[in-house]
Amino acid sequence: MGAVYSLKGEFVTAEGFFVKSLQVDPGFIPARKNLAMTHFNLDKLDVAASEFQELARASKESRPVADLFLGMIATKHREHAKAVAFSERAGNLLYQYPDAILSFADSLSQIHQSKRAELVLAHLDRVRGITAAEYFRAGVLHSQLGQEKRALADFDNAEKAGSSSVALDLQRAQALDKLGHTQEALQILKARVATTSDAESLNLLAHVAEKNHEFELALKSLKMAAKLEPEKEENYLDFSTFCADYENYPLALDAAEIGLEHIPDSYRLLVQKGAVLEKLGRLDEAEEVLRKASGLETDKSVALLSLAIVQSHAEKLQESAATLSTAINKFPNSYYMHYYLGTVLVQIEERDGANNGIQAKAEQAFREAVRLNASFADSYYQLSKLYMRTAPKLAEQNLVACLRLDPEHAPAEYTLGRFYLKTGRKAEGQALIDRFESQQQAAKVKEQSKPSIAAAQR
Repeated sequence: MGAVYSLKGEFVTAEGFFVKSLQVDPGFIPARKNLAMTHFNLDKLDVAASEFQELARASKESRPVADLFLGMIATKHREHAKAVAFSERAGNLLYQYPDAILSFADSLSQIHQSKRAELVLAHLDRVRGITAAEYFRAGVLHSQLGQEKRALADFDNAEKAGSSSVALDLQRAQALDKLGHTQEALQILKARVATTSDAESLNLLAHVAEKNHEFELALKSLKMAAKLEPEKEENYLDFSTFCADYENYPLALDAAEIGLEHIPDSYRLLVQKGAVLEKLGRLDEAEEVLRKASGLETDKSVALLSLAIVQSHAEKLQESAATLSTAINKFPNSYYMHYYLGTVLVQIEERDGANNGIQAKAEQAFREAVRLNASFADSYYQLSKLYMRTAPKLAEQNLVACLRLDPEHAPAEYTLGRFYLKTGRKAEGQALIDRFESQQQAAKVKEQSKPSIAAAQR
């Protein structure tokens, strides 16, 4: 009776019959197995886990089934390493069930075993009876693994199987956007928002609209998202960041402040407000806001770094260096903190006069930045400036390293060009100077043609 009700999908009724069956015979393995599966289907995960563990102890033959479901339960609990271990023990049984394949692939992806996750997902091609929800989940996983074309095929299959939802449209639009088909993504999102508006759809629409240079639509979408979900800080952050990117700092500040009216202790909104105030030249206010932000989070590295930058721009160089030194003690692996400390120490030396002690500390800071992130080009450029008078060969080596990492680094290009001219390598030097001047002209044209957004009402 329990099995019949289970096949009909009436799991609550089935559960009662399986319990009664075990009351008659506690050792009847089929009843225990089906009861555990019914608990799983009713989303009673902890009870199901206990039953499957008991099943594994009671029957050696049932262990693969128990491991299969214990793996899926661990995935749902986000215990991904444990889920992988259970799934591996389930063996080939796992590849007969779409839900199990998807759970295994999900956990592999979460523990950064992407290649294995892709191989596991490929087994879906040999399984029948995949539901619309499972196709959708497969598409999301393929998208997370960077397989956007496979993801789109999964979403098409989900739609053919009867799925039609906001989530499906969003995922399809995101996949198209990642593939560079931004016009197609934009049309999907416009149609979706015209019938059903939600904050997530509006934020994605704003992102895609910006790529298509529909700035008015992007701005309108972000404002609507903030109104729909006034307690969600991402809405205000996206709005403020969008405005700041197009140098409308008053509107960017307005967005951050409206967000703080709803979420007064938002760390990220306070940091954003501080950054915008700095762009507006209101440095004392920026410092005050960033000090407040640094008291809110355990990981306050962004607030402390932003505070140090504001202090340096306000010519409070000693305070900036002190803030950075304190921050580095707490976050020693932040390459940018070491890098920025070096730039502040160089400014102190330029202001107060040559000082071997300060120069040595600056050199140490830049070297530490290079150690922590060898791909950040400007650290090499800053080192070259320190070496230019005392060790020209080292200066040249660092300039070459900088341009190898960033061929468009204009200051390094100009400096190395001048160095080559002074040391008799005229052809090489002039080529670098000519390239520098060409890049400067291109940058001016780009800046003049940069789109802007007008101010809007609060």
